[in-house]
Amino acid sequence: MTRSGAELATFVVTPGDSLDEALDRLRSNHTGVAVVTGDDERIVGTITDADIRRAMLLKRSNTVADIMSRNPVTAAPDADDARLLDLMTLHRVRAVPIVEHGRLVDMRTLDNVVEEEILPVTVIMAGGQGVRLRPITERVPKPLVEVGEKPIIELVIAPLVEAGIRELTLAVNYKAEMIEESLGDGSSLGVKLNYMREEKRMGTAGALSLLPQEPDRPICVANADIITTLDFARLFDYHWHHRAAITVAATSFVSTIPYGVLGTAAHYLVHVEEKPEETALVSGGVYVLDPEVLRFIKGRAPLDMPDLVADVLAEGLPVCVFPILEKWYDVGRHEDLERARDEFGD
Repeated sequence: MTRSGAELATFVVTPGDSLDEALDRLRSNHTGVAVVTGDDERIVGTITDADIRRAMLLKRSNTVADIMSRNPVTAAPDADDARLLDLMTLHRVRAVPIVEHGRLVDMRTLDNVVEEEILPVTVIMAGGQGVRLRPITERVPKPLVEVGEKPIIELVIAPLVEAGIRELTLAVNYKAEMIEESLGDGSSLGVKLNYMREEKRMGTAGALSLLPQEPDRPICVANADIITTLDFARLFDYHWHHRAAITVAATSFVSTIPYGVLGTAAHYLVHVEEKPEETALVSGGVYVLDPEVLRFIKGRAPLDMPDLVADVLAEGLPVCVFPILEKWYDVGRHEDLERARDEFGD
């Protein structure tokens, strides 16, 4: 079915648009792909969510023209589903513009040409004792602590469901019975929930060894104390497109040095900067793993994700960084929990 003109408009940006404007347009079309058109409405390129996130990492680009692909993958109106799927698979793109006489006439996406999309196996690490949130977590496990009248775990699950995940597994340990009793089979959340019991601490990577079957597709791993509006579908696309062994979702963290910082030249003082802020890119507690990396986990519990990433890097396998441009909260500390409550409260 061909899209209407109003629908097609959500797939169009211009070379002079800012990256923020382009990202808003990509979010509105839910595919993470748009064509770039000139003054005559002819296509001059394409841009993807991944292009924008990579540009944000480099901090060198301001407009669509700076980063767009000038040799886009397109197809003619008579291209059948098999041809479109071949193009998407070959170039690892989610959508292919249908072009006639240089102009966009339709946009065909992966879910248009396959009966069922294969999504990652998803595991949420919910076994921690929540030490940093005591005394709250002496009564209730951290995933059930409320934020805006909802338990944290529901806010963790919601964006995954929005990305199409219909089944996921919770790795549980501390007060596991309370979590299982509260969430049940997950039907009220729109997802089928499975549970893996950690009889002892296995770490955020080691717990994956409890999966009943070794996955034949990527594995998404998320910490149960990370609340984010991250578009997980774009994370999955990013991992697939880059053929990564691991993709680490990352966020910017700003810290203040509580002293005056001295700038020097040899032994002379040049300037003093009082309590400057520093920004660092830090792990966002969300990962996508290729099944091949599970061999690094076998028999090694406890094992945490940073150690797994280090081992994979040492093997020379590609590890990619996916910058989180959406809201992100680590609610494992009291002050951050209150910030999240302010954001997600009534």
